[in-house]
Amino acid sequence: MEVLVAIPRSSAASARFDQFHVDFTSGELFRSGVRLPIQGQPLQVLRLLLEAEGKVVTREEFRQALWPDDTFVDFELGVRTAVKKLRQALADSAEHPRFIETLPRYGYRLTVPVEWVISNGDKSSIPAADGPAAPSGTGIAATPERGKSSFLRPWVAMAFLSSIVIAVLSWALWRSPSRRTEVIEHKLTANSAENSVTSAAISPDGKYLAYADNTGMFLKLIRTGEIHPLPLPPNFFARVDDWFPDGSHLLVSREEQPGKSSLWNVSTFGGLPRHLSDDASRGAVSPDGTHIAFLRAEMTYDGLLGREEWVMRSDGTAQVMLAASKVDGSQVGTPTWSPDGNRIAYIRTSWAYNARTSYVEVNEWRNATAETLFSDGRLTPALRWLPDGRLVYALGNVQASSRQDSSLWMVPLQQSGKISAPPKRIAPGHGRISQITRSADGKILIFRSDNWSPSVYMGTLTADGTSLLAKKRLTLDENVNIPSSWTPDSKAVLFNSDRNGTPEIFKQATGQPLSESLVTSADQLTQPRLTPDGSEVLYISTPKSTGPETLSSIFAIPVDGGTPRLVLKDVRIWNVQCARLPSTICLYSISKGNTSETFRFDLKNGKSADPPQIDPDCNWSLSPDGTQRAIVAYGSSQGTIQLRSTSTGKTRDLIVEGWNGLMSAAWSANGQSLLATWHNHEWDSALLHVTLDGRASVLLHSSNDIWGAVPSPDGRFLAIAEASGTKNVWQIESF
Repeated sequence: MEVLVAIPRSSAASARFDQFHVDFTSGELFRSGVRLPIQGQPLQVLRLLLEAEGKVVTREEFRQALWPDDTFVDFELGVRTAVKKLRQALADSAEHPRFIETLPRYGYRLTVPVEWVISNGDKSSIPAADGPAAPSGTGIAATPERGKSSFLRPWVAMAFLSSIVIAVLSWALWRSPSRRTEVIEHKLTANSAENSVTSAAISPDGKYLAYADNTGMFLKLIRTGEIHPLPLPPNFFARVDDWFPDGSHLLVSREEQPGKSSLWNVSTFGGLPRHLSDDASRGAVSPDGTHIAFLRAEMTYDGLLGREEWVMRSDGTAQVMLAASKVDGSQVGTPTWSPDGNRIAYIRTSWAYNARTSYVEVNEWRNATAETLFSDGRLTPALRWLPDGRLVYALGNVQASSRQDSSLWMVPLQQSGKISAPPKRIAPGHGRISQITRSADGKILIFRSDNWSPSVYMGTLTADGTSLLAKKRLTLDENVNIPSSWTPDSKAVLFNSDRNGTPEIFKQATGQPLSESLVTSADQLTQPRLTPDGSEVLYISTPKSTGPETLSSIFAIPVDGGTPRLVLKDVRIWNVQCARLPSTICLYSISKGNTSETFRFDLKNGKSADPPQIDPDCNWSLSPDGTQRAIVAYGSSQGTIQLRSTSTGKTRDLIVEGWNGLMSAAWSANGQSLLATWHNHEWDSALLHVTLDGRASVLLHSSNDIWGAVPSPDGRFLAIAEASGTKNVWQIESF
């Protein structure tokens, strides 16, 4: 006789049919060993069809399995769409089906046999549904030979018990978390560069993703992939910061204008948002939902860093400051709460050009007592504390001018907040990680990853320089390429690029697809600029391993290449520029806390003995005649450009009406106007032509990020730094 054990289909980790293998643990589909793309709902449809073993799965059964009763969706269309995508993955067709047969107005069924894999590659053929029935609940197929001699019964019983043990152990091993030795990772959004995800947070129960993009705010049911817009008032654009513990309200940051952010409470069921606080952003809700930690006085374009950490009650009252900027000009990142709600952790960063110091700071917020947990110059502002005490953070690239790749790390903490074991890398970042949130139990993490990088574009100007006639991409690669100058004949752009792993200096002619290497080095080389007579190119050289007191160098090299010569050394050099003949003035700046010091220097004798001009933390550009600088202060919400005399230091404010949120300004080739960059929201930027009396016209408007523009010496062209790419959300489990 033969005793058959019916293995529950729901216990099987994977299945095989025809040339296909589907792994339900990882959510992957393979054909002859080659992985095929498949989304969540088509994968669930496939499992239902496989489990039916040739029987029809009705549309109502699909609805019950894929959409809960409280989900409002056109499930008829949803089923048809999911089946269509599944057929595309299997290279099947409705007209000539090989695998999936359609029964009109009734359902679908699978037309090929299935093998189920229960553990370690073992196969189990599930007994046919129309075979001898087993007693309900036993999981044992009935045997036809019941009249055998009783001496066989102990062996039958032993086989019976052994089969049950094997089945239970197989099921337990599959269900056990220890079986999953690798982190499970899923991409939750696939937005394009024109509609990047600006923020996201996972619900406390881990079922929903709330996210915002350029078109609005949405709620996604992760299991099925269904997306529903959140009803919000017109023009209420906001970032999703966090969920409240009740799972029905969101904490969001709204940016009404550059530098002016506010925090709001938004219900996922609709209704008007409730205002919590002005001058606040990047909030995090405490584990018990009674308090909110947030940033104030944000100073960076993407809002990832601010000057102060604050805490308030969840209704916006009783606001207290617990951390502020220091004399080193450091900024603080998005806060995260300890499991007991007594402490707040955040990244503190002190940044100068090509030199950054970052560390994790833990603050007993009721006493405003802070201590450093650990430091690493690669830390990004993203941070999240898990309920079991582990701290998740992201490490990026310490080089400020290189691609912002990063990875996700985790370190366990004792209840006292001290590190209890070495850190562990848990996932790649797929770009720069800028936001991390978790489910309430800490078993699911999501992070937003940015894959943006700048390229060099060439624009052609009208004769008066007030309009852009055409624009084309000059650097045809996906590396970080940042233009700073032109050759004297206006025929080639000088820029730095990390295409060889570290920033180096390149030159590319406007009519050529390839660039020419001008300077290579083990150090980071940036900002190629012409000397006054155009015979040499100046550039900044900074060691890869940098610190606040690391010496940078300014070198000069012949414009057609040759041997570099040292001009001077100083700490934290972040800008260097020269005027054009007949002026011979050259300037460079060093970062010093919240300010900069700008010095004159001589190309042969180095730094001048004259006292420096003291600037705010800013961008600046030297006029072609060397008489003044155009300065745009970081974090200024006003459309103000400061014009400062290089000889006397006298300053006047140039107000650009209607353009709050200016980021930089460069002089036109003739020195009679300015080229200013402007940002409103993360998806909206512009390049402006600004006259010296403050009148502005738009040269270029883009959903990408316009960093700046450099005019050619003859005034006919612009080298434009414009960043593009994608921002999307990933989920990880079993970390």
